[in-house]
Amino acid sequence: MPKIIRYQFMGNWFIFWFLCITGVGIPLAILYLLNGTLRVEHEMADPEQFISDYRAGKRN
Repeated sequence: MPKIIRYQFMGNWFIFWFLCITGVGIPLAILYLLNGTLRVEHEMADPEQFISDYRAGKRN
């Protein structure tokens, strides 16, 4: 069955932006972003139809 794959950040945005503001914390912010991101897979019968409906603004 075809899948739609999306990535979602589950960490704290405040900590991420705080690390980005500090010049030294940018490498730590990148590591925090990579470690806090999850891959979410959704199996669907017709993902192309879902994407076209989503782009058109149709909601269930």
